[in-house]
Amino acid sequence: MLNSFIHLLQGHPPEHIVWTADITYWISGQKEAGTANPDWDTEEGYLRLHRDLGIMPYYYYEKFWVSAPGYRGDIQVFQESSGGQITNRIQTPAGSLAETNVYLPDSCSVGCAKHYVENEPDLDILLYILEHRQLQPANLADYPARVQLWEKYDGLPSLGLPRSPLSSFVYEWAGLQAAAFLLADCPAKVAAALRLMEEQEAPILDALCQVRPRLVHFPDNLSSDNLAGYYNKYMAGAHTRRISRLHEAGIRAAVHLDGAVRGLLPKLVHAGFDAIEALTPYPGGDLTSQEIAHLAGSDIVILWGGIPGILFAPPFTWEDMSAHLRRLLSDWQGRPFVLGVADQVPPNGNIDFCKRIADSLEMRK
Repeated sequence: MLNSFIHLLQGHPPEHIVWTADITYWISGQKEAGTANPDWDTEEGYLRLHRDLGIMPYYYYEKFWVSAPGYRGDIQVFQESSGGQITNRIQTPAGSLAETNVYLPDSCSVGCAKHYVENEPDLDILLYILEHRQLQPANLADYPARVQLWEKYDGLPSLGLPRSPLSSFVYEWAGLQAAAFLLADCPAKVAAALRLMEEQEAPILDALCQVRPRLVHFPDNLSSDNLAGYYNKYMAGAHTRRISRLHEAGIRAAVHLDGAVRGLLPKLVHAGFDAIEALTPYPGGDLTSQEIAHLAGSDIVILWGGIPGILFAPPFTWEDMSAHLRRLLSDWQGRPFVLGVADQVPPNGNIDFCKRIADSLEMRK
């Protein structure tokens, strides 16, 4: 499948349908249940699991992020953990910020109970932090060697850029509600924060352009029901500038859109992304797979996803999955696409469906 994936990235028709699945959430569920294989904790054991399931290895978060923050001056970062609750604190001469995350064992996930930035005084502290922060390249020194390892398993290890400035502000610092109020009440200060974030990406992009991976991800976790209205003013420019720099170095770019599709898909196509990943159609999303293909318009951009993660879990059956797969392949026939789970196989998902999908695709050859 890797050769077909590379052909897609190069703008050529693939020999076979590429089938990917993010199974890290499912593995988390197996660990919570005490049924996980310890071999999956090693990189090569993780790759062997993908081979057994018939999916192209791509998603891997242990070495995903290509940047790490560093701070100048008297800024200190602390983490406290107690009873499933994790509090991260950033102490500065201008004041302190804190966020609280809570582990939810029933869903094997972590939820943010309190964001760092809740009001304008917090935003002032964030500006101080950003003025004294620099982003440093990470997980790139051994990337060529890891590519060689993953090629043995017909895969390509993923790399994630820093979240784009607005996405970072919303998801990493303020949360959607506070971000919306601050964009309305303090637009100049928010704009200053977004400029600082983009300026700090320069050494990361420089390092990436030296390594020249085939593909990098914009892990912006976009959804049309929260950021579509802000996109043209606050995100489009940052996206197009990044994409232009990457394309000059021969690097393809994919963006993660795993929520509502309708409002953002045309904007992301227009921005110049090579692939739009984790597209979630009905019954998990707001559009059918046919409507997604029609809305994308361009026959150049790679549609990536198409199989909602909910189809792996009850009450859905293999008959439901098989019928959805047939419709999807018909709707996306004749255009570039990567078949993928949108966005992850859930902890209670039937992992055997991955192999059955692979077998179904093999029968179509």
